Amino acid sequence: MVSDSRLLNHGPHPRSNMTSPVVSQLFNRADADIVFRSSDNVEFRLHKLILGMASPIFNDMFSLPQPQCAGEQPQVVDATETASVLESLLPFCYPMARPTFLRVDHLLSVLHSAEKYEMTFISTQLLRNLRNFLPTEPSRIYAIACLREDADLVRAAAKVLLGTFPLYDPHNFPPEFDRLPATALAKIEAYRKDCAAAALSTLHDFDRMPSRIPSRFVSVSRKGNVDLSSAWVWLTCESCTGGNMRMAIANAATGQRHRLTPRAWWQRYFDAVAEELGGRPLASIVTEMRFMRPAIDSAAECEECGQRAAADLMDYAEAMAKRIQGALSKVAFVLPFGQPAELKDVCQPDGLADRDEETNEDTQ
Repeated sequence: MVSDSRLLNHGPHPRSNMTSPVVSQLFNRADADIVFRSSDNVEFRLHKLILGMASPIFNDMFSLPQPQCAGEQPQVVDATETASVLESLLPFCYPMARPTFLRVDHLLSVLHSAEKYEMTFISTQLLRNLRNFLPTEPSRIYAIACLREDADLVRAAAKVLLGTFPLYDPHNFPPEFDRLPATALAKIEAYRKDCAAAALSTLHDFDRMPSRIPSRFVSVSRKGNVDLSSAWVWLTCESCTGGNMRMAIANAATGQRHRLTPRAWWQRYFDAVAEELGGRPLASIVTEMRFMRPAIDSAAECEECGQRAAADLMDYAEAMAKRIQGALSKVAFVLPFGQPAELKDVCQPDGLADRDEETNEDTQ
């Protein structure tokens, strides 16, 4: 267990030469029996019973003989945390609204304190809050998760990073990258390449793609005759220009093949989607309107294609997205560390608490 002397300062106040302390608006109860004074000289009027229940560190500390205080004034303890950190940590101990974390650095500072005081139930909740930053800072959350050896968070971040290209800005990379093993970056790059290969393989599976969608079944007879009565318009139209792609559809029993030439407008959509999937292997790529709209507009120039292009392309894109998602779900991400492993106290970057100058993190 961590020594109390490393957590809180007792006795004569080393900050006595500072300006008069300010009392926290959130924690200013008149019935307080302990006062925490933050490193930036803000006092928190608290209760030993509540703090002792939240932290075994505090429970042990309060069980020791306490110094005599003048009159009936509660004991004042100098804490090493800033007021901002304490105002985000303490609400988890009291029946009050939980804070909203707007910055990863601030969340990590609070998490560091929760783990220092062995507030396990608070640490668990704070770790869940890290997921809120996945959409905006996936590279940093991935690095934090790797350093903490949090397998679930690593996998969640890896999936989000499939849509982030490049993986990080080399001129402004997350601070945790200074301590991140090279293998962690190699693993995420390998995962992206494996997912890209799976997505592109599914996209190019022409032989199985049309026949796997019942409403768009394309059949080839034993003699090699093809039935296109239910096929998409870019396979049936003979009016507009065809592309240079050839799709071979085979009879399952005989292997007899029939080659189809999709229309050029559809091939331009296909080629653009394939290029994007190579860098961002996400199933949703095939349904993005920035790829579909130019194809639909081009198809409108053909009287035959224009009537059906939008509906057919959406039908195809939705079906293909499901197939790609199924392929991606089978790609395994190899963790850059062994399992199981204990969480490591690496969430606090060097000097982070000293740099945390935030004084009023929003609370709900």
